[in-house]
Amino acid sequence: MDSLVFKKFDLKRRSIHEEVKDEIPQLRGGRSLMMESRLTTRTATKILIESAERIVQALLNTYEEVGQLTGEDMVLTRADEIRQSMNDIANEESQRVLQQVQSLRDYDISDEAQSKTDIFSSNFLSDARTQAEVLIETYQRKKKNNELKISWTNEVFVIMQIGNPELDKIWQDVYVSVISDFKMDPRRIDKHNEGRFLMSEIADLLNRSSLIIADLTNERPNCYLEVGYALGVEKYNRLILCAREDHHPESPNFKKGGPKVHFDINGYDILFWNPAKVDDFKIGLAKKIQYRLTVQAKNGGVS
Repeated sequence: MDSLVFKKFDLKRRSIHEEVKDEIPQLRGGRSLMMESRLTTRTATKILIESAERIVQALLNTYEEVGQLTGEDMVLTRADEIRQSMNDIANEESQRVLQQVQSLRDYDISDEAQSKTDIFSSNFLSDARTQAEVLIETYQRKKKNNELKISWTNEVFVIMQIGNPELDKIWQDVYVSVISDFKMDPRRIDKHNEGRFLMSEIADLLNRSSLIIADLTNERPNCYLEVGYALGVEKYNRLILCAREDHHPESPNFKKGGPKVHFDINGYDILFWNPAKVDDFKIGLAKKIQYRLTVQAKNGGVS
């Protein structure tokens, strides 16, 4: 790993590790502190898993930051180094989380916490590697986009969880309906793919679509990856973010420890929808689409 990248990343990593120890007293060996804080093993496990996810993201952010400082397009020139570093760091963080969760067993780890750990163990490494590949491909396509004139289609690519009955109904009743009202073509990767490498097909849709709608309901990692790609290739004026209203911290239906909009997207203009008020959602979405199309028209179609 590049020495400057290592120094900056190591500071971030140590800081996150210290934050975790502050949030989970038993990691400092204090049962009495644990009892006083009333911290459940379920919450502690969630904190540990999120810390590992923050660390692998910090690694990628550091490569981008150092590249900006040095003037070197590090994501492109050091792609193999990034892949290897991500693999090494993800392995180290995975082992740290599993060891620390194991230490929680002394405090009677719950079945739910164990379930979260099992899912983390099976998915974390592959998700981290995918994040690295997405970042690299984002920069490659961004470079290509700068070199070539983009021909926009009349498509609207919808990013959302697939296979969820509630969201499948929202897809049909809201997204397909409203997008079609604008004489545009709604696209979802499970319904409109050509049988090629899935990530390449997703990247193509993100690059060529006139609009991108991302529904962040249920915190799906792949949805956040695809939103990150869209932002990475500067599709700000083409992106509309949505989520079910119980993901909003000010909603009366928001539950601590439940689904939410995560910190890397929190702060963007998000259209929150209520499943009991679908017509209101359709009206709000139509306004968002109209606004985005108006901005594009003023800018001559440029994102």
